[in-house]
Amino acid sequence: MRALETCLYADDLAAAEQFYTEVLGLALYSKVEGRHLFYRLDGSMLLIFNPAASARPGDVPAHAGRPGGHACLSIDRDHTDEWEKKLQAQGLNVTRYAWGERGESLYFKDPAGNVLELAPASIWGIMDV
Repeated sequence: MRALETCLYADDLAAAEQFYTEVLGLALYSKVEGRHLFYRLDGSMLLIFNPAASARPGDVPAHAGRPGGHACLSIDRDHTDEWEKKLQAQGLNVTRYAWGERGESLYFKDPAGNVLELAPASIWGIMDV
């Protein structure tokens, strides 16, 4: 079993779309204006919901949450320095944390205040893919 979806919440979807598409370089899979943004990752989906709109009942169960979540996206450990420079060049405050021989994580926040982490899968003892 593996995680298929990760959900985060953002009140300003336009700012979230700009951040996830332009800063992180993710490809937008689908969106419903004012409700959600869906990004396809390698083997999973990142879902970003507007909490006010997604809390309303509809065809699928409501997704009610609030900004302030956490998601870790996997990167190749050889690209940690490159990502750190890219994020800092965008004006982001990046915290780097070393997990010993397992690798290093980069922590930063998206425009909604969600804590994002970029790290190699090896921090969890999982082989890099």
